[in-house]
Amino acid sequence: MGIATLLLTIIGSFLGGAFLWTLGEYLLHSSFHWAKGKGFPSRAHLDHHVHAGWTFDPLITLAWLGVILVGVSLGVFGALVVPPSVAYSLGAGWTVGYFFYEWHHRAAHLRGPRNRWERWLRINHFNHHFGQPMKNQQVTIPLWDIVFGTYYVPEIVRVPRRLAMPWLLDENGALKAEYAADYVIVGDASTSSERAKAIDRARAYANLEPVG
Repeated sequence: MGIATLLLTIIGSFLGGAFLWTLGEYLLHSSFHWAKGKGFPSRAHLDHHVHAGWTFDPLITLAWLGVILVGVSLGVFGALVVPPSVAYSLGAGWTVGYFFYEWHHRAAHLRGPRNRWERWLRINHFNHHFGQPMKNQQVTIPLWDIVFGTYYVPEIVRVPRRLAMPWLLDENGALKAEYAADYVIVGDASTSSERAKAIDRARAYANLEPVG
């Protein structure tokens, strides 16, 4: 195999692994909702819906470890049936695909969009959080949502004030003007009671949107 052919093989296999992750993202995310809190991964994900924020939790390292182990396994066991250059590149693409997703998921919760794709990503993801939890299971692209019929484009995303991302609001707690075409804030500060939190959790575990 020549150098050029080897490079094309590595690049193609890496991209194939990253593409494989997009399907894994859809299936895993969907399974967390279908499980309705049965099992630790489902509970961890649905609790994320209750808080609708992003903070570093040491438990997330378990997800990182799991994804890395799958990537390594694709390389080690894949090399038994295909050339190592294909197997290890596939595993690397899978792993990098996951961390690309993880980075942008975190960013969506912590800062506003900087380009058209990031604007779409946030509308898509926060409609999943606050509008239709069984729709828009993918974060970075809509491919598998389209394939499986779970893609939905909302006219506007209704965000409960108690769950609003900090970047949506100005220093007075009002929706920033630049986001008014995509979002509306519903509810008020009084909805941040313990009772509201309990209702949020029950609705999240039932795959229902939070009330305003």
